[in-house]
Amino acid sequence: MSHQQGVVTINLNRISEAELAVMKILWDENGPVPTSVIYKELSERLSWDRSTVRTLLRRLCEKGAVEEKKLRVLCYLPAVSEKDYLDSQTKSFLERLYGGSAKRLVASLVQSDELTPGDIEELREFLNRGGDLRE
Repeated sequence: MSHQQGVVTINLNRISEAELAVMKILWDENGPVPTSVIYKELSERLSWDRSTVRTLLRRLCEKGAVEEKKLRVLCYLPAVSEKDYLDSQTKSFLERLYGGSAKRLVASLVQSDELTPGDIEELREFLNRGGDLRE
């Protein structure tokens, strides 16, 4: 974490793929999530054991991405929203691979035939609405 003008910021680029699996569980819930729920989900989906889950939760707490809350049982909740995380990752991706240029990213997608004509039309409509996702 770093501090800028009294605001605590989290280095979201330091969240690993394994830690991201934990974050997704926390984002999907509305409120504190008991350790047992996190463990159950990850053990069923990824065959992770309790010590792995505890280690990932500890690391996320140390990074400031997750807060620990003691209710009747130990619970965790995200300290960063999924939107803020995705925005940070998108910005980092653009900076690293396209020099911060969204135009270069879109050009790359179009030139490599990753966007269908329908995708391009949806993007055009999105831009015409001023970036408003609502239709």
